Amino acid sequence: MKFRSIAVAAAIWCVGGGVAAACQGTTILFQDSFERLQPTWGQGSDSFKVVESQLEVAPAADSYFWIANSANLYDDIDMCVTMTTLEAADPIEAKAGLIFWYADVNNFYVFEIAPNGMASVWRRQRGKWLAQVDWREAQGANKGDGAINELRVATVGSNATFFVNGNQFEELEGGSPPENGQQIGLFAVSPPSGVARFGFDNLKVTKP
Repeated sequence: MKFRSIAVAAAIWCVGGGVAAACQGTTILFQDSFERLQPTWGQGSDSFKVVESQLEVAPAADSYFWIANSANLYDDIDMCVTMTTLEAADPIEAKAGLIFWYADVNNFYVFEIAPNGMASVWRRQRGKWLAQVDWREAQGANKGDGAINELRVATVGSNATFFVNGNQFEELEGGSPPENGQQIGLFAVSPPSGVARFGFDNLKVTKP
């Protein structure tokens, strides 16, 4: 871990108002500070483990990793997480983010950001990836190794709104949330050139 760069990024993030991006809901439905790996995340592995009070996700090179949390099924939510790029390997091809409207392994949505500050929204439907919001610059995103960004997703009915460090990125209308409630989760991708590592902390799900 490049500790010095991460410490500097943390200082910049705090001064820049990263805390303002926190979930806006008043009722906490689920939260995880990752002091240990909660059993609702399943079993840990070398690529999915708690390190120094952070959930570290490091998929094998040229592969995806996603995990849904089984603690609850939710209707409308306001969800946020603090994400650190520990090591990008490739700032364009590496990416990570929040899963929402998760029904099963082949049907869910993901809001993701790359270390170059670009973000997008994708839907996985029947095992196929469908772009919902094309890649574009996320206002206020911190970039590079050591960068800390707070991602937020708010879902109401079939609409979802996305934020990076308190700045609205986009709103998706007419989505397809699961009929019987959604799970939430985390997502990461490593590029062909090597293993990318991302850290997640302060995950919170609230009622909007």
